[in-house]
Amino acid sequence: MVNISSLQVYEEPTTLEHINALNFNRTATSTGETEAVNYIEKELSESNIKSEVEHFSWTGPLRVLMRTSYVVIFSYFLLYRLFLVIIIYFIVKNMFEKFRKMSLIKKEESKNIFTKISAKHQKPNRPLVIISAHYDSMSANLPYKVQVVVFFIYRLIVIFYGLMIVIFATIFILDYFGIVPFYNFLLVLVVITSLAGVFISIPILYLVFIEKPSSGSVDNASGVAISLELAKIINKNPLENIDVLFIWTGAEEWGLKGSKRFCRTHFKALNQTFDLDKSFNINIDMVGSYVGIIDKSGFIIKRKVNRELNDIIEATANQLNIPLERYNKIFRPQSDYRTFKRFARKVKSKFQISCFHSSRDSKYIHSRRDTPDKCSVEVLNGCLNICHQTLRSIDLRE
Repeated sequence: MVNISSLQVYEEPTTLEHINALNFNRTATSTGETEAVNYIEKELSESNIKSEVEHFSWTGPLRVLMRTSYVVIFSYFLLYRLFLVIIIYFIVKNMFEKFRKMSLIKKEESKNIFTKISAKHQKPNRPLVIISAHYDSMSANLPYKVQVVVFFIYRLIVIFYGLMIVIFATIFILDYFGIVPFYNFLLVLVVITSLAGVFISIPILYLVFIEKPSSGSVDNASGVAISLELAKIINKNPLENIDVLFIWTGAEEWGLKGSKRFCRTHFKALNQTFDLDKSFNINIDMVGSYVGIIDKSGFIIKRKVNRELNDIIEATANQLNIPLERYNKIFRPQSDYRTFKRFARKVKSKFQISCFHSSRDSKYIHSRRDTPDKCSVEVLNGCLNICHQTLRSIDLRE
């Protein structure tokens, strides 16, 4: 660990200035989202940091509902043996290019912005640090804790609905070939699955489509602000032996879409270039009234976030005399660190992750209450200092 006398502490309140500058609605696919990306790009450019913006598309809830409706409609066609209607539909749909591209609801569009600051010593197979933070915001009608419960129930309903479709298809085949005459039961089953589709739509319509604008200060202009300032610090004085990749992801609130797209596109190349066994991800998602990091999660079996990395972060915070709270959660936050962890497992690496997350501030997020005044400049700069000195400490070990 680094001697305390060698540590530098940055007191400039620039982090809070970023949060005030991002005090507008940044919902995925909105104009505000584009403005946020432009702001990040401008801040990096002014510090002579070259960045790259990657656009991507993703399927939103409304498109999912539309496709679910198709399944229900085709189920009725199959039930009444209207095969000719289905055949005509697919012939017309694929006959002309214009029809093939036609969609009642197109895919949503979003973007990631990222930059890499190389180590001073370009050793082969060197470690990599990924600093991630999402810049989009979201606001809904229900308090955050209620949303977590509702979405958990919603996932159970989706699983049930999927099973009903499988059962329906099986019974239809058995009935069609006369193996088992379940026609009347099949009719009841279709009605049940149709009603299930309606009930699935209710939480989506209420929580998602009837949306209120939110500036998303704690969640997650705070992470954007800290990672921006950290990028500027590292750019002025790069690490000796470790490359640092900064990524600001889009559409995180809609299922970690940005980080998933980035990993699908780049993780294989990263695995070939860097030693992922010595690499790690620090995800900054919510720094409000205090600095917190996730230690364990789970209901019965507590799954540990990488303890070694958390130990280093905690030791650094103690040396800097900055309060840091490690805590456990029953439900793991839906944050980008989960994507990096999943892809690290695919390549069977010892890649470590850590997630800054001020859990008690969740009472403000996803609502209009998530405003800049909920963020403390001392806490923001404290988290910035912890991240910077943690990187320096790990770099010295290399």
